[in-house]
Amino acid sequence: MDLDFVQKLIEFVSRSPIAELEIERNGVRIRMSRQMAPAQSASQAQSASQSGPAAVPAVFTNPASTSPPIARYSIRAPLTGVFYRSGTEGEPPLASVGDMVVEGQKVGVLEAMKTFNVVESDRAGRIVQIAFDDHAAVQSGDVLFVLEDLG
Repeated sequence: MDLDFVQKLIEFVSRSPIAELEIERNGVRIRMSRQMAPAQSASQAQSASQSGPAAVPAVFTNPASTSPPIARYSIRAPLTGVFYRSGTEGEPPLASVGDMVVEGQKVGVLEAMKTFNVVESDRAGRIVQIAFDDHAAVQSGDVLFVLEDLG
């Protein structure tokens, strides 16, 4: 389940009259709900849903876990180019799944027009997904890494 899919779900729920949506795909469960004031009647709820979208938080949960929801963030490609996981050919990757990173830490490199550009983490967290293999062509805005908030 990728970030674009989750964003489309959020848009769908915020534009529709449904109050709650739960979906599970590939072992990941997402539950979204709109909260209304407790004293709101059904007619007030109907007019509220027609007046505009409400903020819908995305919550990622593991069905087997009872721990609180985990916030996730993405590191995106700042430009179009070739993604490298290491700074130099033959060196180990700058970051791997499970690694803890700090804000400003170098996690990858993008080559564009024979220029190498550093990809840095914009926050602290644990890497839970790397979206592209080494030497992959990426577009500006593509999600390269998914971080789990250390909260």
